[in-house]
Amino acid sequence: MSNKAQEEQLKNYVEQIESPVGPPIEATNEPLPWNASQEKIELASQIGWQNIPIKDLPTKGLFYPEGTEVVIRAATTAEIRHWSGLQEENLSVLDDMLNYIIERCVSLKIPGPYSSWKDLKEIDRFYLLLAVREFTFIKGDNKLQVKISETKKMDVKKEMIDYITFDERLMKYYSDEKRCFLLKFKSGRILEISIPNIGVIQFLKHYMLRKQAMQENIDEDFVNFAPFVIKDWRGLSDSTYEKAVLDSTSWDNLQISMVSQIRQMFMDTINPVIKYKDEGGAELTAPLNFQGGIKSIFLISDPFAELV
Repeated sequence: MSNKAQEEQLKNYVEQIESPVGPPIEATNEPLPWNASQEKIELASQIGWQNIPIKDLPTKGLFYPEGTEVVIRAATTAEIRHWSGLQEENLSVLDDMLNYIIERCVSLKIPGPYSSWKDLKEIDRFYLLLAVREFTFIKGDNKLQVKISETKKMDVKKEMIDYITFDERLMKYYSDEKRCFLLKFKSGRILEISIPNIGVIQFLKHYMLRKQAMQENIDEDFVNFAPFVIKDWRGLSDSTYEKAVLDSTSWDNLQISMVSQIRQMFMDTINPVIKYKDEGGAELTAPLNFQGGIKSIFLISDPFAELV
């Protein structure tokens, strides 16, 4: 490629990411072609993207194919402007906004035919959101703080947050080959348990909203299990999902008990807290409750402090 052609390609790319921002992008099942994803990351490395070591993620990269790479870029002014309209009290809108930033500012490259941000594990999403934030305010001009006492606040970095602790009983059944938990029952049945990814969670949310709007019944029990037994969002549709629901009716009591207990393990361990040390060196924890709320991730929590 000539220098002139490369400059034109870079110019078009910059114009694209700096364009005005609209509402969160609707969910789609169309994956990003591998070549396009690879080109995007290779181009990104030239114009301000940053690599995030896969082992630094809360999942330690254990549940992604070997060779997976993650890169991030800073949020643009237009994206932060859109973020400013976040309604934290609406959990569905909050989820859409988190995905909005992830979709635009995070690229995932997985060996194989397709790569997508939807392949990111749900547990890793918030860590990457904070990574984007730190890269956006690289000079430290927008501090993220939590209140650890009535009179004391503390600056927060993504590494200070304890996101999840995997149960040792479950980790014994982790399969390095399958990149998931492989449970073999004495009956001969095998159950593969995966860590929920964004794509499957996103499908389930939209599926439930559609069914509720049409006043149709939903198998709420399977909805709770689905993120752990459905590994891939690709090809997931109402018909394939409902087939998975039907298949689950053949589970015996042991399988139901196992999936239920594993789900509860994750519910019990996903409780992000801030870890820090006091003046005496003792390690303490504080609730993950940002001053200024979730909005303060990309907005200055106390703009009046910047006035003269």
